[in-house]
Amino acid sequence: MEKKDAIYRVSISNGYHQENPKFLRKAEKAIKRAQRQIYKKEKGKNQRQKARQRYARKHLKISRQRHEHAKRLARCLCKHNTFVAYVRVAHRFIC
Repeated sequence: MEKKDAIYRVSISNGYHQENPKFLRKAEKAIKRAQRQIYKKEKGKNQRQKARQRYARKHLKISRQRHEHAKRLARCLCKHNTFVAYVRVAHRFIC
């Protein structure tokens, strides 16, 4: 199956494509719940501060997942290919 509208994180000349991982989409439900917990707490209280820290940790986890995935992907590409070229494509020309 080939998606025409998909934007790939990696496309290799042998036809291999890897889509962007959806780390934020997968954690969306937990983030929304953590955000609601902040609004339920009274401003200036320790429980609100703790809720904010839990919310921030969820975003930090997503950020770390993205960075780790990029590093693993780059390491794998460099390991298995002798020549790697990086091309930055403007999104307005993809459509």
